[in-house]
Amino acid sequence: MNDFYVGYLPKAPPALARFVQRVILLLCFLGVAIALALVTGQMPFANSAFEYGKMRGFEGIIEARPYPTLLVARPGEVGSGDKHSRYLLVAPGKHGADNIVAGFDGREVRLKGHLIYRESGTMIEIEPGSISPLNSPPAPHAPTVDSGAVTVTGEIVDSKCYLGVMNPGNGKVHRDCAARCISGGIPPIFVTLDGEEQFLLVGPDGNAIAPDALREYVAEPITVTGEASRRGETRMLRVDVGKLHHTSAKVEPTPRSPKFKI
Repeated sequence: MNDFYVGYLPKAPPALARFVQRVILLLCFLGVAIALALVTGQMPFANSAFEYGKMRGFEGIIEARPYPTLLVARPGEVGSGDKHSRYLLVAPGKHGADNIVAGFDGREVRLKGHLIYRESGTMIEIEPGSISPLNSPPAPHAPTVDSGAVTVTGEIVDSKCYLGVMNPGNGKVHRDCAARCISGGIPPIFVTLDGEEQFLLVGPDGNAIAPDALREYVAEPITVTGEASRRGETRMLRVDVGKLHHTSAKVEPTPRSPKFKI
């Protein structure tokens, strides 16, 4: 006679109990295996950070165009061709720093802010009201060196989130946030699909692109043809927004940091 479970009995029949135990163990094993597969299948986070709550002091030269940047002298490299580290500047929240640095272009200043960094670049979120000029004459802007025409495929991201405030700071999951940041004046950068190159996007005249001009292309796979250039360690790409077009390539968040710094 086959074992039959009766609910009001204190124990199930031995054969049925062994069968249930095996099923439970198998389900536990499958659950752990599936969890491990999901974890290992996830892409690792980028090596980036936002030092929120950790205020630092900085000294350097403000360069207001195309996007606010602080040039900080590198010790021991005075007189060399590239003697400054370049920190993009932004305001708190989803706002650029144009209004904060107005009137300080070319001036050596002291300011406070929170550091944002990734292997591919650094940024400072300025503490409003913290900028004070130092007693030094205005400095000339670094020359821009043209590199020629390039055609690249990738994604437009907002530099603030991508460099460390959000993780991941690119891809479809970040599209709405990136669109709002760029519309608020955060400098846009272009990252190639393989993550090997990135460019600070500027207009054909080398100036900042209008904040809302890139809205429909943010976090979308696009192909860009433009004129590449370099100012110090910053690589830029002059593009005509009207000539941008979507591509069928797939954009996914990538933890790889491009070779070229912002």
